[in-house]
Amino acid sequence: MTDPEIEIFWPSSLPTTSATEAQDLLRQAGIDSSCMLVPPQRAAVDVVLVLVSSAVLEPFLGTLFRRVAEETHQGLRTFVDRLIRQPSEDAPAPKSVVFELPTGGRVTFTHSLPEEAYEQAVGLDARDARWTWDSRRAIWTPA
Repeated sequence: MTDPEIEIFWPSSLPTTSATEAQDLLRQAGIDSSCMLVPPQRAAVDVVLVLVSSAVLEPFLGTLFRRVAEETHQGLRTFVDRLIRQPSEDAPAPKSVVFELPTGGRVTFTHSLPEEAYEQAVGLDARDARWTWDSRRAIWTPA
């Protein structure tokens, strides 16, 4: 598999420190990426959109995160945490990080997901569904 292409769409209403750190993490892993600021939209929540060139999530995650961590799911968590963390006590943070695949599949990561969510996400075949974590059942579910 060729290296995935990554585009990060960052809300311009948020400080860019987290976006820069996440992009640095990608560079350290040998992955080229671009980060674009998205102008604020009325009634829009601050969501970070990560577009990946892979049609299935697992090859993308495996290629990228094996380079930044011993365990793929730990690398995924590190990357998401960098994007979603609050850079300072006074600064706002994104509410979620959405990975979008060319097939239309979307996987939404939010604050405080358990380790199990990241472990399951690595093997998730997102295809064309929109996936969210069901904390009651402890499983990714299509919305």
